[in-house]
Amino acid sequence: MNASPNDLALIAVMRRYFSLKEEAGALKGRLEAARRSAGDEIARFYDPRSNAMHADDILAWHRLRREMEELMSLAATWGRGGSIEGSPLAAAAEPAPPTEPAPPTEPAPPAEAAASME
Repeated sequence: MNASPNDLALIAVMRRYFSLKEEAGALKGRLEAARRSAGDEIARFYDPRSNAMHADDILAWHRLRREMEELMSLAATWGRGGSIEGSPLAAAAEPAPPTEPAPPTEPAPPAEAAASME
């Protein structure tokens, strides 16, 4: 497969998008279960100012959704023929290049063998 750097940026963006979608869905599920358990109305429960117990999770869900929207906007730009490879979000979504494995080291000889070498 011949993929341009722009195509590879799209692949990285979409991987990040689906990872965030899964994370946001799990978070939303936990929040919704807590809301139902508490018997709260939707508007009151999801207002971080009035729900200090879940405010961090509510704000995290909003951050995830915002990043998902930005990633989808990049995908739309790519779909219209635009370049996304220079975008900071596309660069952040790319996995780090694999590092070269360290060369194998020789195991130290057992103490008895080391003593017999002297």
